[in-house]
Amino acid sequence: MKLIIGLGNHGKEYQNTRHNVGFMVLDRLAEHSELASVTGELKFHFKDEFNAEITEINREGEKLILAKPQTFMNASGDAVQKIAKYYKIEPKDIWVVADDLDLPLGTIRVRLDGTSGGHNGLESIIRSLSTEGFVRIRVGIGKPLDEDVKEQPELEAKDFVLGKFSVREQAIIRPVIEEVVNIIVNGLKSQDGLEAHTIEIK
Repeated sequence: MKLIIGLGNHGKEYQNTRHNVGFMVLDRLAEHSELASVTGELKFHFKDEFNAEITEINREGEKLILAKPQTFMNASGDAVQKIAKYYKIEPKDIWVVADDLDLPLGTIRVRLDGTSGGHNGLESIIRSLSTEGFVRIRVGIGKPLDEDVKEQPELEAKDFVLGKFSVREQAIIRPVIEEVVNIIVNGLKSQDGLEAHTIEIK
């Protein structure tokens, strides 16, 4: 059994923002032909007991659960812990997709464990699970460009991550999301699961 978590903030005002890359990946993952073909179109449903939107399928004898916590980023661990406890899922079988401000836009980094790197959602999950031993797929969103800072000298990290992707960034992030989806699908098909690695999408 695998639990794949996409991190983000719920609400229309946060749709398609940099901090919601995890949600964007899971939405695209649910549309992937190899998953959707198992049971038809996958749709997320809100589960009050988890405070998360989830969908689940049985694929090749293994249950796969996709979940988007609706707790806001800083409390993501509450939902993850409840889902993991209910389905009896070990941390090593939890894959978390999150944005990363410190990685250049177009970079994808897969790690099998490690610190939060200052990401509040990952930090919340570490606290709730009492371990760093879960897989994280970090999607680089870059930092404000010099010209952005010149135009908005007061631009802070929290404002940047909650901002929407520019037209230039959208052209990069779309193929990145597709590649993350492929990494997940291929990892599910592999007996070895995911391996730690870093790639760049040009």
